Amino acid sequence: MEATPFTLPDLPRDAHRAAAESVLGRLAARFPSAGLGVTGSVSTGTHTAESDLDLVVADASFRREMQFATRAEGVRTAILCLHPGFDAERERRWMLASGGDAAMVTMVRTAFVARDPAGWLAEMQRTVARLSGERHARRGELVALRRERALAAVRALAKGTEATDEQLQLELFAAVVEGWYLRKGLSMDSKRESARAIDVIAARDPELHQLLRRAIPITHGSMAPLLRAVDYVFEPAARDDP
Repeated sequence: MEATPFTLPDLPRDAHRAAAESVLGRLAARFPSAGLGVTGSVSTGTHTAESDLDLVVADASFRREMQFATRAEGVRTAILCLHPGFDAERERRWMLASGGDAAMVTMVRTAFVARDPAGWLAEMQRTVARLSGERHARRGELVALRRERALAAVRALAKGTEATDEQLQLELFAAVVEGWYLRKGLSMDSKRESARAIDVIAARDPELHQLLRRAIPITHGSMAPLLRAVDYVFEPAARDDP
């Protein structure tokens, strides 16, 4: 079967575009029926010179999920290979338990579809959209899980455990941020979104931002503002967004 052409996001003529053209061309020739996607920062044109090129390949010839790395045009390139019938139920359980996306789900969800002659990648994106919708519908349950995680860290800090205070306070910090994101219906599924979390909180919730800034860097003095942040985020649903 002759490989169908592929398209790319609207990218500048830079090393990342050259790398994408090179690798996608080789993948299309090797797997003519495969769905190919560009994901990560390159898919949105927000990449920098140091960014990786992240690609998704969906093909029936793959027996299992595989990941490998290479370099193209001097650009670090990560390739995720998936069978079209990926285990959606496994991912559903993980997403509902954690409140977040598995890396695989994030890459599929955010992929710019470069080519998809058999429609495999598009079908996977529809499945992921359904999973994300279910996660959003159950966010109250997921917030409750974050609250329990935060309270468990508080109890462990009060008792003294083998974990260090710093480790437990970091867990507490993460539970507060994740709980706030869930209550607001926001996504924090990619590395870029995670890196911007504090800036997003600063813009949307200055009161919580002030508490979190007082807790950074994590020291013995972080506990008081973190406890106030727990009360602030996990009090009754007054702060939930629709």
